Amino acid sequence: MSFWNLFKNEEQTTKSESHLQGKIRDLLPYAEEETLITVTCVAGLMARVAFSDLVIDPKEVEQMNQSLGDFAILDALQTKAAIQIALEDVKALCGIENHMYTDPLSTMLTSEQRYSLLKALFKLAASDGKAEQVESEEIRLICKGLLLENKHFIAARATVADSLEALKK
Repeated sequence: MSFWNLFKNEEQTTKSESHLQGKIRDLLPYAEEETLITVTCVAGLMARVAFSDLVIDPKEVEQMNQSLGDFAILDALQTKAAIQIALEDVKALCGIENHMYTDPLSTMLTSEQRYSLLKALFKLAASDGKAEQVESEEIRLICKGLLLENKHFIAARATVADSLEALKK
């Protein structure tokens, strides 16, 4: 046992879930573990992309609600609440643990599902009329975390080519 472990209480040493996951668990107390993980990870990644340009457009929130509904079976109120929690979490800088969102999804989802998520993230980035370079780079990092290849990133980005800010300059 290390010296610093003497100062931790038992709850701190066994806790391995993120701040966002705890809040989603409170929102959906009767949901299955796989659903909780999927909702947390997808909502967290979407919030990271939406807030990467430091502006969350209402069209992005609308797109987040639609996309999360595609990945998890939730009613409209639960979906809206989960998105709101994720956005508050990322704004408070609590959502900086990218690997905590991508690692579970890389094992739980098939390659096709992970690619679909990548396309949904680009659709989210373009929902305000422009997919900015910073959003694209955030999605590139997510792509690596999801254990997808660069060809997946390029193909997903091509789905919103008309909205890419980098091509408009």
